[in-house]
Amino acid sequence: MRRKKFILEPETENEINTVYGDLITFIMVLFILLFVLVYNEHKDEDFFIEMQLKFGAKTIEQERIVTTEELLVSKIQGYIEKEKLEDKTQVMVDEQKIKILLNPPVLFDSGNSKLKPKGRKILEGFGKILKDVRNPIIIEGHTDNVPISNKRYASNWELSFHRAYSVIQHFVKKYNFPPTQMSALGYGEFQPLVPNNSRENRAKNRRIEINIIRVSKADADKTRSAQSIK
Repeated sequence: MRRKKFILEPETENEINTVYGDLITFIMVLFILLFVLVYNEHKDEDFFIEMQLKFGAKTIEQERIVTTEELLVSKIQGYIEKEKLEDKTQVMVDEQKIKILLNPPVLFDSGNSKLKPKGRKILEGFGKILKDVRNPIIIEGHTDNVPISNKRYASNWELSFHRAYSVIQHFVKKYNFPPTQMSALGYGEFQPLVPNNSRENRAKNRRIEINIIRVSKADADKTRSAQSIK
């Protein structure tokens, strides 16, 4: 009895070729990924995000920004807990910025804008965390509404600015922060967190704010490029 010959129809042959081609492509991509995993020494999340961007991912940039900011906030909170600064420092996050609030007594003596040794040590911890941040950083000085009574500063407004400027000087000199990245603002008693109607409230209003402005990665890169050119 003769065996019947099995002849592939053209359509069936095309389907087999398509499946075979897809299989070869899958194997090639698998080998590339294995190669990347073996030779990527860092194996960090940013590396894989960059790879996704190179292969055409469109929404990864925003996800990366969120991830980086969450990591930054986590590091700040971890430092505060480690140094037991919860009663002197807090972190606040909104759509525009990541804000670190510090009570001036931990940084300055009353009526003074010169950083205390303890204050310098605390700022060094924050400086190490922020030194690689590309975002603009605004340092704000705030006071209560009790009039200042010394010959060096004419008003709380002036004192608050000099305190903010002292923090900027420390970051620039100690960690080489680009001066174009930093800004100092003094608000005196004119932007209180709470009414100045008690000792506790006045203590809350006396503060230094370190504001990390939230921007897109593209804007941050432009800022850093401008800083390097200058």
